[in-house]
Amino acid sequence: MCGIVGYLGLSKAAPVLLSELRCLEYRGYDSAGVAVIEDGRLAVMKAAGKLANLESLLKDVEPKATVGIGHTRWATHGVPNDQNAHPHTDCSSTLAIVHNGIIENYQDLRSELIAAGHEFASETDTEVVAHLIEDELKKHGEDLLTAIRFAVQRLRGAYALGIVSQKHPEKIFAVNHHYSLAVGLGDDESFLASDSIAVCQYTNKVLRLEQSEIAEITQKGVRLFSFAGDEVTRLPISMDSVQFVIDKQGHKHFLMKEIHEQPLVLRQTIGKYLLDPRKPIDFSTAHRASTSKNGVSYGVNLTPAEIAKVERIKVVACGTSYHAGLVGKYVIEELCGIPVDVETASEARSRRLLVDDRTLTIAVSQSGETADTLAAVEEAKAKGSIALGITNRPDSHLGLVCPHLVVTECGIEVSVAATKTFTAQVTCFYLLALYLAEQKKLLSAEKLFELKAELLKCPALIERVLSNQEDIRLKSVRYAESPDMMFMGRGLHFPVALEGALKLKELSYIHASGYAAGELKHGPIAVLDSRVPVVTMLVPGSVYEKTISNAQEVRARHAKMIAVACEGDELAKKTFETIFFIPPVSEFFSPIVSVVPLQLMSYYIADYLGKDVDQPRNLAKSVTVE
Repeated sequence: MCGIVGYLGLSKAAPVLLSELRCLEYRGYDSAGVAVIEDGRLAVMKAAGKLANLESLLKDVEPKATVGIGHTRWATHGVPNDQNAHPHTDCSSTLAIVHNGIIENYQDLRSELIAAGHEFASETDTEVVAHLIEDELKKHGEDLLTAIRFAVQRLRGAYALGIVSQKHPEKIFAVNHHYSLAVGLGDDESFLASDSIAVCQYTNKVLRLEQSEIAEITQKGVRLFSFAGDEVTRLPISMDSVQFVIDKQGHKHFLMKEIHEQPLVLRQTIGKYLLDPRKPIDFSTAHRASTSKNGVSYGVNLTPAEIAKVERIKVVACGTSYHAGLVGKYVIEELCGIPVDVETASEARSRRLLVDDRTLTIAVSQSGETADTLAAVEEAKAKGSIALGITNRPDSHLGLVCPHLVVTECGIEVSVAATKTFTAQVTCFYLLALYLAEQKKLLSAEKLFELKAELLKCPALIERVLSNQEDIRLKSVRYAESPDMMFMGRGLHFPVALEGALKLKELSYIHASGYAAGELKHGPIAVLDSRVPVVTMLVPGSVYEKTISNAQEVRARHAKMIAVACEGDELAKKTFETIFFIPPVSEFFSPIVSVVPLQLMSYYIADYLGKDVDQPRNLAKSVTVE
């Protein structure tokens, strides 16, 4: 969570900082602020709430400074208010800090600093860093780089920092420790951001800070140092310069735009790795290098010996990515016969991680910066496991730590609730399963062709669902006043039920739960009555009859009956009062299609209730704290 930005150059800093912050608001929107150095003085301006509040404040003040740092916050320590908003300053108000992450030992440091006479103005862990650097400056004169270096050696946790001082108006300092920061290098100007997309709107020359590094940034460039004080030499990479355009393309919300982008996203993702259903899936770096974006080469280059050695697969992910991993488990086990364990990354880290050199660990993260997922895959690598990542950002931290990488083609997903990234991640699991089955020669050429051809049809099936969105809207809003909702499915449909429940919770704040349909009678059925809608995932196949039986148990408790079912399903019409129809689809590939009505239903209910669809309360897009 949280976003750091910075600018140093010839232009006014405030408009640049705001433009960068707009790119990063997905990381948190509890508050925002900037610190600039104007006429030799440090000025801090910040406001609780969304970025628009800071924009209004800066419009009134109109700072002319050409150097500054900025921040958009997802609250960890301290409630969202002006006082706890970043930047934070030292006692003299000459040094300002913006911070991502958590300082784990901040309480001990805070007590020590208060005892030494420091006065704190906020409840945050961040402010400790400003006072700690202030203390180190007293020991090292005005050598800010040295003071920062000694200060960070006392910090525990994962964090990134941006620092300015009115005594060093020609510099910005940045610190990266188990996080992500990028410096953009232009002509007589430099940029800083937590996400390279924010600087790529200005320059295609980018230098990423690696772990435990300090950057000294000036108009002319950047110098890198280790925490030990050794200078580090590394060339910047050339990335695609992009214009980050906030454009809903005629839709009321970004979420709806992104739901409608799914057919294109899947065509681009599939087409990158599957050029022809008669040919093998190609994940190789050699193939990717010719088409790779952002100056980053990526791919999957598992040798036949490595593939043959894999006895187990461990998937680690969080939230929506975890649900995509559950679909991946079913698909890989079905096609490859390899046991697959799927764990939420935070839980995988809290106990002994049972992986070894015969385990393929697949880490899934939309942003590639999810803290728990990164920590879990690093631990797996330390135990000898092969690490493979699935992400939308090849230039992310996950892209750096995983030697094998599958990249989705989602583009920027502005809305906090994941939609197109879920279907793209699920699609990548299908591609991976087919790839492993091909490499291990587990399926006939005819069967592989049949499966690939079916996968290629899925984008068109989603388009057919989207063409019925008005029908879905009218049916959805009937349930907008429900206090609770239940989702259920069996087999491949269970993860989709979990994802449907998560989307409804995220967007509408209605309490929702997802269950395996067969587990209904083992407890959840107790909450059912005439006030509770139950959404059943119903696609013809191996679990169809059993799912209908579970639905009859729901009906006997007078619950409101909703289904996602295939067109022409007469039994569904007799059983359910409301049906979201999808085109006929094989059970095996149905999760890609059946999740779309659930996305639309959650959107329409949330919009009907007047919720902030794109930026739901308490959430952030990139979860970079543990």
